[in-house]
Amino acid sequence: MSHNSSLAWRVWRLRPWNSNPLMRASDRWEALLRLLAVALMLLAVPVAAAVGTATYSSSAERISVENAAKTEVQATVLTEPKQTVAAGPAQAAHFEARIQWKRGGDLGTGTIEVRRDTKVGATVQAWLGPDGLPGDPPQKPGSAVTNGIGTGVALLVGVGFVLLALLWCAGRALERLHAVRWESELRGLGRPIGT
Repeated sequence: MSHNSSLAWRVWRLRPWNSNPLMRASDRWEALLRLLAVALMLLAVPVAAAVGTATYSSSAERISVENAAKTEVQATVLTEPKQTVAAGPAQAAHFEARIQWKRGGDLGTGTIEVRRDTKVGATVQAWLGPDGLPGDPPQKPGSAVTNGIGTGVALLVGVGFVLLALLWCAGRALERLHAVRWESELRGLGRPIGT
């Protein structure tokens, strides 16, 4: 492969400050827009990292506060499990049953999600929220990491798609401009038919 046909050499010749007089001004603008898009994408990396870190910190604090407010109790199943959500192609069936628990000398009742084969009178684990009603079990601290990484990656992908869309629109507009100029120049070269 010759030096002139290598990819790196072809990319280098497309730089906006190329001294070649045959390079159109629109080609220089397009190359400049591509360089600007690369620079913006590189600038988006630390911004996405900062946003992801902030999301992780706030999620970790929220999870810690919510988990601290939950209390685990042993409860007795009062009713047969009843299906609340039918099984589908993307989800399993969900069953709920009434339970009763004793906490601080007071009896409480509520409804929680249980396994299908849970029997009446069985002892199950339940989590009570700050309002004393059954709620979701504590979240794992690792979900804060997932939230932070997901937010950062989503921001980077979003910026990337926006930049690609802008480059595509600019490329189509410049192609249209080139076509109009070519047509104008071709009309100027030819003689009218019959003369």
